[in-house]
Amino acid sequence: MSELRQRKFARTRLALASALSKALVQQTLSEVSVKALCREAEVSEATFFNYFPSKQALMAYLAQLWLLELGWHAQAAAEASQGLSAIHQLFAHSARTCVSRPGLMQELIAWLARGGRLNTSIELAPFERSIAFPELAGIETTPVKGVDAWIVPQLEVAIKTGELPENTLIPTLLSLLLGMVFGVPLTLLSTKPGKIADMYQQQLQLVWSGTRAAALGRQTAPS
Repeated sequence: MSELRQRKFARTRLALASALSKALVQQTLSEVSVKALCREAEVSEATFFNYFPSKQALMAYLAQLWLLELGWHAQAAAEASQGLSAIHQLFAHSARTCVSRPGLMQELIAWLARGGRLNTSIELAPFERSIAFPELAGIETTPVKGVDAWIVPQLEVAIKTGELPENTLIPTLLSLLLGMVFGVPLTLLSTKPGKIADMYQQQLQLVWSGTRAAALGRQTAPS
């Protein structure tokens, strides 16, 4: 495929993703029609199905773009600070996304709950990334990872630097944090999206305190 065709391919995919993101402001994924998406993106329905076999596949692509954007902010946070501070910044970015794009986040969480899968094998070309996020310098080389892949290294740093106890159970803690990433928006998106950032920070403080207390309990428990 020539570079010109690759760029046209990327722009069409992004136009359809943008159309779906806009539609999710007022509708759920099940309510959005392919015809309406094509009208918004100014492509034919035949073109849509050349790019995506279904709305669910387009949703997976939109989720991939969300992971890319999240990854850029997670990487930037890790470069500025390490450990628990970087995790707090990742959650803060997630909260900002919830406020700016509540419909998208609400439907993304619902889509995941219904069995939707993040397809990290979707290839995003460098120019596709820069077209999607022109304001994010270096997005062309940002790795696309699951949320857990950004959190675990920071937990390891926090343990190494003493922010968290040495006997912290990372798998257990990770499960709690991932539940928070999606659970807090699920609770507040439809009523008080502006409260998500505060709730994240409050719950993170509780998790860190509970982790330290639990680790101390394991140290002092009789054998």
